[in-house]
Amino acid sequence: MFGPAMLGRLLRNLHMLRARDPVEEELRGWNWSRPPLRPRAYLGLGVSEVACQYCPTRRDVWLRRVQGVRGEVNGGMVRGKLVHMVFQDTARMASRLYAGGVEAADIAARLVGEASKRVKHILEDMGVSNVDGLYELGVKLYKRFALYWASWIEETRQPPWYVEYTVDGWLLGLSRRLRVDALAPGLVVEVKYGSWREDHGVALAGYALALEASHEYPVDYGVVIIVENGGGEIRFEPVYIGNSLRTEFIQRRDEIIDMLLSSADPGKPSRCPDTCPYKKYCL
Repeated sequence: MFGPAMLGRLLRNLHMLRARDPVEEELRGWNWSRPPLRPRAYLGLGVSEVACQYCPTRRDVWLRRVQGVRGEVNGGMVRGKLVHMVFQDTARMASRLYAGGVEAADIAARLVGEASKRVKHILEDMGVSNVDGLYELGVKLYKRFALYWASWIEETRQPPWYVEYTVDGWLLGLSRRLRVDALAPGLVVEVKYGSWREDHGVALAGYALALEASHEYPVDYGVVIIVENGGGEIRFEPVYIGNSLRTEFIQRRDEIIDMLLSSADPGKPSRCPDTCPYKKYCL
């Protein structure tokens, strides 16, 4: 369950990683005006555009940014959006109930009892029907997250984490309205559907740099909440946002900027990922 004890277990090993490899000052976001953080151009990039290498040649970004192509929404993207909306809705509903003086046990009971109705509203807002078990997945996750938030409130006597936090990434050449999935005490949180990818850690580094540039406080730790394919099981992956992840994010950012400034087609990959929304434009 969520709570300080769980966060402590997740982060304990990260403390040792930070002690052995502390973040170099030049890689703190507040040094945005100096290399290597200073961007070559200010294009308002999204963190996912930079970090997520779905396409080996990054032609997906080129198609979207230079050619103005809109990708096709696939099943994985719909499930990912559902997971995010359930995560956000349960946190916000739990926060409202807590602010209204409702006890943690009653918060869990009320949210679990309303799971079916809330998920139906979420699917309506998404503009999708109950295909391929979306409703069943949503209800299962809604109940699971409801219990997590109730556990957090009971243990901490604090509201759930701040979800959909907006941060200005312009100083780093990123979007002025980056949206962080959640901020928990001492760490930045990403929510993902599928399985663990190294890109997730790189994305956390992007958000950490933007938070440091905008707010000027250090962000060294992150957690990726992964809702796994199929059964929808939830697991937590702690991440130390150290020098290697920060450097990787900046290198990817610079490569994307150079590609977009040149406007040259980066070329088709030798093999397109099955989940790429731009697959048909290359094949």
